[in-house]
Amino acid sequence: MVDYDAAVAAVQDPNADPILLAKIAYENPEFGANVAVNPRCYPGLKRWIAEFGDDRARETLAQYGFTAEAFGGPVQDQEAPSQAALQAAEQQPADAYAADQYAAAQPAADQYAAQQPAAQAAFEEPVATNPYGFTAEQALTTTDQMQIAQIAQCAPELRACIARNPNTYPALIEWLGQLGDPAINAALASRQ
Repeated sequence: MVDYDAAVAAVQDPNADPILLAKIAYENPEFGANVAVNPRCYPGLKRWIAEFGDDRARETLAQYGFTAEAFGGPVQDQEAPSQAALQAAEQQPADAYAADQYAAAQPAADQYAAQQPAAQAAFEEPVATNPYGFTAEQALTTTDQMQIAQIAQCAPELRACIARNPNTYPALIEWLGQLGDPAINAALASRQ
């Protein structure tokens, strides 16, 4: 837990570690407004504060135009399927034609995969689908720690690229390793 004096110093430091700011906002909600206006507070943290912070923090962010709605509504778990998607999957019968097409195409796909070098197949560049404009090239080459944290937060499809970036800071590498994603784990293994 971050002690009070360290929290005060960190929220006033324009070069504060973004991860420390996130920890302060989580552990000490009374500092949420101060964390939100720190120049190193990344968009994902602002979104979290806009949704879960205390009233003062939400009001401060609203003055700057940041609300939970401005970020696309409440934070949702992107890994878990929605209840509506689960119900639709249960009600929809299996498509026999699609299953036959998949089975017919599978030998060709297996032959193609066997021809590809294992390293190349493991590190195919993901398609960036985030609304913030982050690209795989940025995720692989940026040296800006703030931008690395923003990409990890806002562009989950680029996390494997962040794991391969030699400039990614150790705390983020550790967090990426805890996600259990096979592509990220392969990228982390290539760092050693």
